[in-house]
Amino acid sequence: AKACILLWMGGGPSQLDTFDPKPGRKTGGEFKAIDTAVRGLQIGEHLPRVATMAKHFSIIRTLTTSEAAHERGAYLMHVGYSPIPGLDFPPLGTVVSYENGDRQSPLPNFVALHAPAIPPSALFGEEHLPFVLDSMEDPIPNVKSQVGGGREEERQAWLREQAEGWMAKRPYPSMEKHETVQKKADDLMATPLLKAFNVKQEPSEVREAYGKGFGENCLLARRLVEAGCRFVEVGLGGWDTHDNNFDRVKNLCGSLDGGMSELIKDLDRRDLLKETLVIWAGEFGRTPEINGGKGRDHWTKCWAVMLAGGGIAGGRTIGMTDRDGMEIAKDPVPVQDYFATI
Repeated sequence: AKACILLWMGGGPSQLDTFDPKPGRKTGGEFKAIDTAVRGLQIGEHLPRVATMAKHFSIIRTLTTSEAAHERGAYLMHVGYSPIPGLDFPPLGTVVSYENGDRQSPLPNFVALHAPAIPPSALFGEEHLPFVLDSMEDPIPNVKSQVGGGREEERQAWLREQAEGWMAKRPYPSMEKHETVQKKADDLMATPLLKAFNVKQEPSEVREAYGKGFGENCLLARRLVEAGCRFVEVGLGGWDTHDNNFDRVKNLCGSLDGGMSELIKDLDRRDLLKETLVIWAGEFGRTPEINGGKGRDHWTKCWAVMLAGGGIAGGRTIGMTDRDGMEIAKDPVPVQDYFATI
């Protein structure tokens, strides 16, 4: 794998209503299970398009963790360690950017689209922190030069001349970091690869297949990986379903189903899936018990994540929960093994 796309389900998605259904059981809730393109493999009924992509992905149904609070769980699932005060652990995107990133590329190697507050770590340098985008209408504001006729180049030359004199008298690490950030900004403004951020260049039928919102961000993730970006995180929040779980999960799956299925299909069609690892995960799962508000609470004992592409064999489930999803019946997967695989 050369690149990774993390589809982050903020709030903690219900495994029982998505990738580990329990049809006919009280804990299974209101939804049915549907067949996928792989014989014997079923998922939740509100992911019909994802079901057609089953030959490309594997589901880990027995991930087991111990952090049941949102902030700590999100930290654990981004970093691989529980938070320890005073210790700086880099998140997955920063590690991939540092280990696998193209240092000569004008594009950032780690981009986050509507992602949560990713644990910051400058351990490997400022250039490996996430480049955060929040608006698809204007993904990189203030990127266009306001002057022409060679004046921009003249200004940059004068700025470099001043900076060289300043830095010669102050050879501090902070000065080097500033110079690195300045150069990356200049390169980004000038590169033709900047068009990767413009999803409107895609044919209308492609954009319609992905859908708006989360789907559009998945399309941008594909464009960025295609242009050389090494790690893209795409967020879809709202999975903290303590009440009204089934209506809310159904609505969320409406966005998830088109965006994720089209992303996998599109990567495969472009011969990029074999070198791009796609991950579907949140900070934890949801309780098999359904509470009085028709909701599900936090659950870390056994829950599901999905991996596709990047050398991962598809059409499989790893691990098995019992009939009610309460216990691990076979092959527990600790978070350290999950991170080691990635």
